Amino acid sequence: MDFTRYSVDDFVLDESFQAFVAGTDAAAVRFWQAWLREHAGKQAEADAAFALVQGLGSARPYPVPAGLKRQELLRLRQARRPLLAQLQLRRQRRGRFVAVALVMALLTGGWWQWGRPAADVGPTTQLATGPGKHRTLTLPDGSVVVLNGNSTLTTAARWTTKTPREVWLTGEGYFRVAHLAPRARTDIAGAPASVKFVVHAGGLTISVLGTQFDVNSRPAGTKVVLSSGRVAVDRPAWLTRENLLMQPGDLVETSVAQPGLARRRVQPALYSAWTQGQLRFRQTPVREIVQLLRDAYSLRVDVSDPTILRQTITGDVSANNLDLLLPALAKSLDIQVTRTGDLVRFEAAAR
Repeated sequence: MDFTRYSVDDFVLDESFQAFVAGTDAAAVRFWQAWLREHAGKQAEADAAFALVQGLGSARPYPVPAGLKRQELLRLRQARRPLLAQLQLRRQRRGRFVAVALVMALLTGGWWQWGRPAADVGPTTQLATGPGKHRTLTLPDGSVVVLNGNSTLTTAARWTTKTPREVWLTGEGYFRVAHLAPRARTDIAGAPASVKFVVHAGGLTISVLGTQFDVNSRPAGTKVVLSSGRVAVDRPAWLTRENLLMQPGDLVETSVAQPGLARRRVQPALYSAWTQGQLRFRQTPVREIVQLLRDAYSLRVDVSDPTILRQTITGDVSANNLDLLLPALAKSLDIQVTRTGDLVRFEAAAR
């Protein structure tokens, strides 16, 4: 099989690739990790397929007409049956699976959307960081944003006292927003556009008057963690919208797998420690740390044994120096961690 000719939907339809995504077949995991190391040019398509398989595997669609829901769920089950060898049947199944994928994407609220300014915003300015780099930005209104690695903040090129304070984020940013509204005003929804500060990230609209919060928006999902003040989070859903008003210590998230807004209580300092050059892990699964290395540091990570991904770490490590971070991970997990260029391998320690 010539996998170099695979498109996104070819990856999605491949049973071994599905097992690789699910982590249910160690041989498939090893094969695809090795193959992707040797074919970096297919990484973008494989990543897109990975996200799609994850989303279709456990997505929870929003309320839709019962007849449509039954119809699409039936089509989804049919599309995920074992692939037949005949090429013609494969082509038919490909069309059906892609159609179901499109419908499921619509039903889950458009999780693929990233923060992009609307056409009527006018000229924009992009501010970005490279892998593993931080950047502190002071916006024209006096607000301060700290960008994590591999992140981009887009703003209007020209700010005035009458235009909305509005930004678009991909990646991670910690916001300290200047409070321009009268202190007596606490109604975020009813505040004038000129005093409200809005962040668009991963399909979410995050509105504040003046406060401190962290937004982490990557392909798999978006998290908002509130340190102080109040934050209104809005998300378009099927024929309606979801709204939440956050309090300090709240984490609100949406993901490809579970697109509905979910809230839980956390320690905000753990999620903003990176702004001080630290990563603070508290029973953090290795799977999340691997994703962090990919997202913020642009590393390719090869995990030889899927059981490693289920281990957890508690501790503080340096965020700014991979030569310190990777050995710390190896010691905490009692595994071998080696780096060659942008490839990092997690392997069981030799006994």
